[in-house]
Amino acid sequence: MANRFRVLRVLVASLLLPLLSGGVAAEKADPYPGSYRVKGLTTDVRSGDTRRIEGIVVLSLGGKEGYYDAKSELETKYPSEGGAVDAHVIGTGTARPSGASVVGTAETQLVLGAVPGLEAEFAFAPRTVGPRLLSTFNARFREDGTLVIEIENRGEAGEDYSPTKTKLFGTRIVEKGADVSQEE
Repeated sequence: MANRFRVLRVLVASLLLPLLSGGVAAEKADPYPGSYRVKGLTTDVRSGDTRRIEGIVVLSLGGKEGYYDAKSELETKYPSEGGAVDAHVIGTGTARPSGASVVGTAETQLVLGAVPGLEAEFAFAPRTVGPRLLSTFNARFREDGTLVIEIENRGEAGEDYSPTKTKLFGTRIVEKGADVSQEE
């Protein structure tokens, strides 16, 4: 149920973003603003271990001209001493155009489920706040229209986190009734 509410929040936000960021005409000229359903893998740089990650990424025109605001809500299994636990990965960042890509930085927080097999977002489920991460990312479109996001993550100073690299592949979430004739 928590996932439905999160998706609903993201969809409502993606409907409001064009109005708050200069209108639909500005969004049509720039291919990046929008909401994307993403899936991919996170790889621990030291061990080579991988874990699946998926969720939603929203890119919107930023408060500073020429920049984007980035928000992400992702789900993964985070390794722990007692086995993998569900983790909710929440991030915010900023990005700027760089050639055919956008590059940026983000701050990410992990919310870890304390009970293996129980979603970290489940109401009243025991959870803990995991490490805070600093990330750099590069996002670009492939010719088929898929958004590819490559992320390098490290723990903030004092955090116990093995550096990771994440690669996500995303498709734009099209609102019901939206004119998709302009979509690539």
